[in-house]
Amino acid sequence: MKECVSRQPELGARALTQGVKRNRTDAKTSEAKAPLRGLSCPISREIGDRDPAQARSSRGTRRTLCCRFSGLAKGEISKRNSTGAKAFTLAEVLLTLAIIGVVAALTIPAVITKVTKDQYVTGLKKAYNTLKSVEKEAIREYGSIENWDWPDNVTTMFEKYFLPHFDVLKNCGATTETGCFAEGVTYLKDSSYGTLNKTFYYKIVTSDGMSWAYSHLDGNTPPASKGDFFVDVNGLKGPNRLGRDIFIFNFYASNLGIKPQGSYTEGGTTTIPTSDVNLDCSTSSLGEYCATKVLSEGKMNY
Repeated sequence: MKECVSRQPELGARALTQGVKRNRTDAKTSEAKAPLRGLSCPISREIGDRDPAQARSSRGTRRTLCCRFSGLAKGEISKRNSTGAKAFTLAEVLLTLAIIGVVAALTIPAVITKVTKDQYVTGLKKAYNTLKSVEKEAIREYGSIENWDWPDNVTTMFEKYFLPHFDVLKNCGATTETGCFAEGVTYLKDSSYGTLNKTFYYKIVTSDGMSWAYSHLDGNTPPASKGDFFVDVNGLKGPNRLGRDIFIFNFYASNLGIKPQGSYTEGGTTTIPTSDVNLDCSTSSLGEYCATKVLSEGKMNY
């Protein structure tokens, strides 16, 4: 920074005092009008110093230091960004967007899949609670399950013991109507299971949007007699696949009552090994035992 020093002639005491006051006022005004902050000195600064050549004089010499802007022309100052930030070029912006797009393409599908699976798990837990509540109400009304009469007709069985305890939104009954349960049900390995819209499945939709189908094994006597509950936890929406949004529960004519399929053998006397459950509930298999696996583990890790 270039300095400019001007010496003032020796003045009388009164003149010197007035000059000093005037210089101080000018310095303060210059500081207030400074266009930029952070400079090492104001536009005009007054310093009191004794000239070495006049060290014996009783009156000191005042010198005024003038600070000038170095390298900043008036036009350059106006062009500076007030924040000092450097703008991104178009190429940099496009490159950043491309990177974000690639990362999103790799991560978003996995996130969506996990969220969807969590929704299936939540739906399965809710469905099981609903079935146990229906079972409890039926036992309170008709007594122990072993003492129920087991009619051969699926409609008679379902409408007597179960239907009054569901919060029914739509009732398709034991018909071929397609408005209650989805067509084209598949196994977990994506092979066809067939349709539940047949006359030996009693079908309803509950107020929470879940689809239900009940099939009844006729002509057997307790404890081997049982029925099967199918539940689609997201209703008519896809994928309509066993082990994903469709699960099976068995109803035993014993104190076992309603259990997720894969818990016991058909007679209800023997538990199914965990290894068999895991083997069935895999993407290369049927998925009929997945209700047991998901409820025991609390997640869908397949």
